[in-house]
Amino acid sequence: MRREKSQKIAARVSILFGVMEVSGLVMLLLPGKYMPPGFENQTLFWGLIGAIFGVSRIAAGYAINKNKKWGYVFGLILCISTMVVAPTIIPFGVIDLILAMIITVSLLHAYYGNEKMLHE
Repeated sequence: MRREKSQKIAARVSILFGVMEVSGLVMLLLPGKYMPPGFENQTLFWGLIGAIFGVSRIAAGYAINKNKKWGYVFGLILCISTMVVAPTIIPFGVIDLILAMIITVSLLHAYYGNEKMLHE
């Protein structure tokens, strides 16, 4: 796979992931009986956290698409923090973990390509 294709994959998946997280604000409009278990008392908190991370992922995806190095670093930081926290929010964390790993691998391939670790 070419490095440019990996960059496009990382950018698009990051933007998609961000839109999914921002859409979590819909949770604020749901009646209490439709809330996921454990979220009834902290709806505003989780809605705002999702929106902040979502907007951050959209910004990182846009910067990655524009070939900005800060977008690469910001995207990696967001993915690493997601991979650390995702197992604590099961079952929602499973999709977060999968998407974060796709973005991380794509970013690393876009930056390093098929280079070997040691030059012989």
